[in-house]
Amino acid sequence: MYKRLVRPLLFSLDEEQSHTLSEYALQVPLVWKALGAQSRSGDPALKTNIAGIELPSPIGLAAGYDKNCRVLKSLIDLGFGFVCGGTITLAERSGNPPRRMVRIPESDALLNSLGFPGEGLARIRPRLARLGRYRSQTFASISGSIEEQIAECYRTITPLVAGIELNISSPNTVGLRVFHDPARLRDLVELLRKSETRSTPLLVKLPPWTNEPDERRTALALAETAVNSGADGLVIANTVPVEDGRLAVGKGGLSGAPLLNNTERMTAEVAALLGKHASIVSCGGISEPEHVWRMLAAGASAVQLYTGMVYEGPALPGQLNRGLLTLMESQGIKSLTDISGPPPY
Repeated sequence: MYKRLVRPLLFSLDEEQSHTLSEYALQVPLVWKALGAQSRSGDPALKTNIAGIELPSPIGLAAGYDKNCRVLKSLIDLGFGFVCGGTITLAERSGNPPRRMVRIPESDALLNSLGFPGEGLARIRPRLARLGRYRSQTFASISGSIEEQIAECYRTITPLVAGIELNISSPNTVGLRVFHDPARLRDLVELLRKSETRSTPLLVKLPPWTNEPDERRTALALAETAVNSGADGLVIANTVPVEDGRLAVGKGGLSGAPLLNNTERMTAEVAALLGKHASIVSCGGISEPEHVWRMLAAGASAVQLYTGMVYEGPALPGQLNRGLLTLMESQGIKSLTDISGPPPY
């Protein structure tokens, strides 16, 4: 129904208009509870653990979908095991000028150059404070280019959510590349850890890297630095920087299906480097149960979606939960930790 009726309507609008419309629809919670009731998110076989946080399913929603944390409860009700709100910055930001999102339907991909548009910490905080029982499944993404501003977001938000995702890797935001220097990243992570009033799991969202030896070595050093400095896990990875004249600023980040194989490779490389010392969340190109299997087999504890929701619709988390269970049952597997090798086809 989504692909036949709803998606054509949404795709008749520009990318940001359709996203706004979907946010309005998600503010009708009973509809999404009914859809999520079939998701099997609570099946014991799907339980996972990210940095000590027990979650009912490894299927997560990436930061950027609900930037201002307005509909996190409805998104969890769809069948996500966890969601990540934001990215949240200290001050309100308008982001980059439009056009700043482009659909690429022939490859199930998106381009975006949004640049962290958001209402800022003061307006978003009360919404996080009202999460109630949903808090245990909610992460918040924070960022900025000045350490103390990031630390203020961190101190304010940590009591309100299950975990924090530190975004140092958006290709669309000026100033973040300073944290690609391992020494600067180490200082930032250590500052956050010193500033917190309670122990809250911290994940660092890394930039993507190619298989070119120098770039790979640099990226893995960044991953190791983040964990050695106090991060509990890593999100692998952000969108891929590309130049494209359809975007007003001429460049942005690519997400969606073209990223899948690279996401699996990067996950495996970090898992081989860090072993059990950090939780890994794979993000990029995931839209089918077999994709989830591949990431878990490569060493991830969970995955995150974004672009897949645009093309497959709100039933996707439930489809992934049910499909992953079917794959597991076909192999006699009763726990995500027992998943290994290629998915059964």
